[in-house]
Amino acid sequence: MSPADLIQIPSPKRQGIALALGGGAARGWAHIGVLRALDEAGIAVDMIAGTSIGALVGGCYLAGKLDELEAFARGLTKRRIFGLLDLRLGGNGLFGGMKLDARLQEHLAGKSFKNLSKPFVCVAAELRTGHEIWVTDGSLVTAMRASYALPGVFEPVPCNGRVLVDGALVNPVPVSVCRAYEQPLVVGVNLHYDLFGRAAVIKHSAGELVIARDAPRPKTAATPPTGRESRLGVTGVMVEAFNIIQDRLSRSRLAGDPPDLSLQPKLGHIGLSEFHRADEAIQIGYETAKAQASELLRLQSVMV
Repeated sequence: MSPADLIQIPSPKRQGIALALGGGAARGWAHIGVLRALDEAGIAVDMIAGTSIGALVGGCYLAGKLDELEAFARGLTKRRIFGLLDLRLGGNGLFGGMKLDARLQEHLAGKSFKNLSKPFVCVAAELRTGHEIWVTDGSLVTAMRASYALPGVFEPVPCNGRVLVDGALVNPVPVSVCRAYEQPLVVGVNLHYDLFGRAAVIKHSAGELVIARDAPRPKTAATPPTGRESRLGVTGVMVEAFNIIQDRLSRSRLAGDPPDLSLQPKLGHIGLSEFHRADEAIQIGYETAKAQASELLRLQSVMV
């Protein structure tokens, strides 16, 4: 055997992926499961762009705080969730968000984008202009809060002269951000894929206008007998309306700029405000990513 035969040629380094983590409120805990499955499969993440709760999970992951976030999520109950909401009547949102901010500060105080080893982008929307804002510098906690500041629910976040709100208003699954950073392999995580029928167009009769609050509603074939719409409450109405906007917008943007691979956890049965169902959402996210791990590894080998 010649000396040349003893020389080991290093195998080419596998191309990492860019993750576009979409918004979806409580369904966003599935992102934790996705990241766990990717780590388990040895799939490197070179960049994360996150919208809303996708920004929260993605930022904690790159900051090395995913364990703490997962423990927090799994420990949530309906009572604990209520305790974290600081009701503010007469403000710019029903809740100030400062109790949640305090929890983030416990683990991420002083952390900035410069402390992260990989590129990270938080997507938000500017309230006055409607501009899509990519936050890439400064305080990590401020950027996360701005990205998940759901209008009407959480107060907008002032940031360097701009007033920022939830990024899902402009870019629910930020694949375009990863493309702008010239990432060759982009994986999108869409938390709204399982919401069937949202894009339907239905012809409907207005019927008679009922003035009296206690008057019986006319029963028609198109009216479900559940009465669910009467129990939503103010917050529920705002969240459901936001859900419609987010779903329609994500369909449009992903059709024009699809990811190289889309992970679509089936989360339609988990309500947007059901943050106490973290165990279930995380498991679904994990199983979805694990099922696609072999395809991701194949795509990585093609990109080398």
